[in-house]
Amino acid sequence: MTNASTILLLPFILAFLVFVLRFYSREGASSMTRPSFLLAGLTVVIAGLYLILGIMNSLPPYSTVGFAAIGVILLGTAILRMFMI
Repeated sequence: MTNASTILLLPFILAFLVFVLRFYSREGASSMTRPSFLLAGLTVVIAGLYLILGIMNSLPPYSTVGFAAIGVILLGTAILRMFMI
């Protein structure tokens, strides 16, 4: 894992922050079964998986493209959910 590939974590971090912000502001942090909380947890799990696989040098070829796509999809979902009522 190169230093340049850590920029891949930026969409995951932003998505996590938006999910948590929505969970606390719009959903009132009422239940751990809320979609925002579950998506925030999923974001952390996927980012952690990327880091662990990178440290173990077990990332398959072109997996950074897949992780980047997942990160952008999660970020898009977070932004869309932020504007949903």
